[in-house]
Amino acid sequence: MKSKSKGFLFYRESNNLGDYIQSIAAKKLIDERAVPIDREALNSYNGPITKLIMNGWFMENSKNWPPTDNIKPLMISFHINPIAVKNMLKPIGVAFFKKHEPIGCRDLYTQNVLTQHGVESYFSGCLTLTLKNKNKNKTGEGILVLGAIDRIKPKINLKSFILDILKFPKKYKKYKTSRIRLNSFIKRLGDSKIIYSSQIVKSNAYSEQEKFSLAEKQLDLISKSRLVITSRIHTALPAISLGVKVIFLTDGLDHINQKSRLEGLSDYFYCCNTNDLKNIDINKIRPKKNHTTISLSLKEKVKKFFDSDK
Repeated sequence: MKSKSKGFLFYRESNNLGDYIQSIAAKKLIDERAVPIDREALNSYNGPITKLIMNGWFMENSKNWPPTDNIKPLMISFHINPIAVKNMLKPIGVAFFKKHEPIGCRDLYTQNVLTQHGVESYFSGCLTLTLKNKNKNKTGEGILVLGAIDRIKPKINLKSFILDILKFPKKYKKYKTSRIRLNSFIKRLGDSKIIYSSQIVKSNAYSEQEKFSLAEKQLDLISKSRLVITSRIHTALPAISLGVKVIFLTDGLDHINQKSRLEGLSDYFYCCNTNDLKNIDINKIRPKKNHTTISLSLKEKVKKFFDSDK
C-alpha cells in the first residue's frame, strides 16, 4: 500500500503565536518530514493524500468546511468556536465528523455541541500538554507576564469608531484597575527578573517560518521561568506541560466565544481574577487536575494514527 504524507496545520493569516505553538506540539509528535497544510483551505487541498493532525481552533473561514478526501484526519484537540458552529455543522459538515468519529475535543463545549448533532466525541484535552522541557534539569527563574491583561486593554476600531470612543473611559478605568492589581502582586513577589511579552504579532510582518520561530522562542521563555502569568490558553497549557507554575487571569473572558474555549481545559491550570491576586499564596496554587494521564493518552492516539495503514 502506498504510504501517505504526514501533515500538521499552519495559518497563513494568523497573528496569534498560540496557533503555532499548537502546531509545534503536533509536529513534535510526528517527525521532521511532516508537511504544513493551511487550516483555512482544507476544502481546496488537492495535494498527495495526507494523514493530518487536525488540532486547534476551527475556524476563521468556516464556510471552507469540510476538508477534501485527500485529507485523512486525526480529529484530536479540536475546538469548534461558537462563531463557526452554524457553518461547520451543516449536514455536509456533520457527515464529515461522523465519518471520522470519535472526535477528540479540546474542550467540553465542543464535545457537547458535537454530541447534540449525533457525533461520537470525547474530551481529549490539548496537544500542548505533551510538550517537554529541554531545561528540566535547571530551576526556572523570574516571572513571565505574557498577555496577562491585554484582552481588556481598550482599542479604537475604525469600523466602530464612535461606539469605541463612547465606551473608552469606562473600559480604560477597568483596564487600569486590573493593571494596578497585577503590578502590586508582582511587586509583592519580589523577583528581580520580570519579562513582559505578548502572544499577538503583526501577521503581515512575518513569514510562516518566522512565526514558527517566534513561537519556539516563546516556549523557551516559558520553560526558563519560575512563574507565568497569562490570559492565553496556549501559554498556560505549555507552561503546565513544561513544569512551570501558572496563574491564568480570567479578566475579559466572559463572552461565550472565550468561555467555550476554557470548559474542561481550565482544570489543568490555576485560574483567578486580578481582584483575587491580593489573597494568593504563590506556594499553594495548583491546578484542579494533573495533566500526566491526558498527555500520555494524546501521545498514544497520535502514534496509533500514524502507525496504522488506514
